[in-house]
Parts: sequence; structure tokens; C-alpha cells
Amino acid sequence: MKKKFRKIYIEITNNCNLNCSFCSEVKRKRKFMSIDEFETILEKIKDYTNYIYLHVKGEPLLHPNIVGILDLAEKYNLKVNLTTNGTLFPKVVDKIKNKRALHKINFSLHSENNDPNYLDNIFKNVEKLSPDIVVIYRLWTLSNGKLDKKSTGTVEKLSKYYNLSKEIVEKLQTENNVGISSTIYVDKDNEFEWPNINANNKDTMGFCHALKTHIAILVDGTVVPCCLDANGCVPLGNIFENSLDEIMNSEKYKRLQKSFQDNKPCEKLCQKCSFKLKFKA
Repeated sequence: MKKKFRKIYIEITNNCNLNCSFCSEVKRKRKFMSIDEFETILEKIKDYTNYIYLHVKGEPLLHPNIVGILDLAEKYNLKVNLTTNGTLFPKVVDKIKNKRALHKINFSLHSENNDPNYLDNIFKNVEKLSPDIVVIYRLWTLSNGKLDKKSTGTVEKLSKYYNLSKEIVEKLQTENNVGISSTIYVDKDNEFEWPNINANNKDTMGFCHALKTHIAILVDGTVVPCCLDANGCVPLGNIFENSLDEIMNSEKYKRLQKSFQDNKPCEKLCQKCSFKLKFKA
């Protein structure tokens, strides 16, 4: 019986239409994954997961054939979660709103752009989506659990647009995960820190769910442990050249997997990653 991952990340592009200060720099060659390449990946991973996440770096809605991507996911009976800055959402919503493979859309409302109608354009177009699609509004700009000025304004606009009750508004101020309808949620967290292999910090101890619940595939086919390896610092193989079984049975994969289990990650990038401190073995 094949191992089942909770999710597999697939980076369909590492291009983005924004340049947000909190996002790490992409040092890899910019590329859009072709439809044929995407189908090759689905053919190889279809028995290993039920969910694919169209995210590592890049803006997935920038892909010129996002409709074809979703159609292929449906063909292979895979559910799709995607993370977007939302700026292109109004332009593509009518094309994707009823796609059966689309399970969840995460909107990073902390994205940096100059559109004064940014939030309203997202809110009103979310109404067009099939009611089966889950929507997460992300605010990952908190400092020590507190809303900054911009995030406070976003919460106020959310409260006004959705005519939220006083009880829910109070929860939005104090709780990190709040449902505002049966399929719409607000997810708050401290500002996200991408691991940097050249950073001075180092923690050789720590547990991670990488290789246990998920793996990631970069736009060129490189398989990496997780969605935080933005520049392919820990390549485990290439899905276009190897089967997933071959990659998972490699010595490098097994060594890293055991190091996570032992709470002593062996790769330099993993030692520099603070995200692992969120987990317990």
C-alpha cells in the first residue's frame, strides 16, 4: 500500500505580479509549468494524496491556463487548494467559480498593493464562487499576536462588508481562527518568516511534519521536503526524472526523514527554519 500524504504542493509558477516585502526572493529561473508537465506530475502522484496545493512561490492565478490546471486535477480526482494575493481574482473568477476540483482558496489579505478597491473586489467576487468552495481570509501580519494598523483596518472592512455580529467582531480581535459563515473563515497569525539558509540563527533541534504529511514539487520538477524551501536548497530528486517511490526510497530522503523523527533535522535549511518550533514530536 502506497504512503498517503495529507497534501502535495505543486508550484505551477514561481512568477508573481507583486513584490511584497515579507516574501522571500526567488533565486531560481522564472517559469510557468506547462499543461503536459502538470499532467505528468499528476500521473505520478495521484495515488499518494487526495489534495494538491498550487503553492510554493508565485501567484497561481497568474498562470495562463489555470482553467486547464483545474480541469486536469478533476480528471485525476484530486482536490485543489490554492493561495493567492487576490489581485487577479476578479479577472478569473468567472472561469474558475464552478470548477469541481477547486476545494479551497486562501486569500493573503496582507499582500502589498496600491489598489484602493482591493478588498471590496475580493469580497464581492467571492460571492460568485460555488458554495462548496471554502474561502480563507489570511492576515499573517500580527506582531506578538496583535493586529497592526493595516490589519485592524482589514478586520473593520470585513466586519462591515459581512455585517458581522458583535460577538464575531470581538472574536476577530482576540482569536486567530474565526468562522464568519459556513464556508468563510479568517485566519490570523504572526508575520511569516521564510527560512534563510544564510541566516545567522541555527537550531539543530526540532520536529517537522515535512515528508510525513506533505512534500513539495517546484516548477522545474524538483522535489523538496516542504513549501518553505523556496529556492530548492534541499533537492530530493526530480519528478520528471524519477518516480515518487524512487525519490522516497533514496538515502537522502530517508536520512532527512529519520532526522525529523529524532528531532535533529540534518539539513542546514531546516536548522535555520523557525517554523519547526511550532510543532511537537
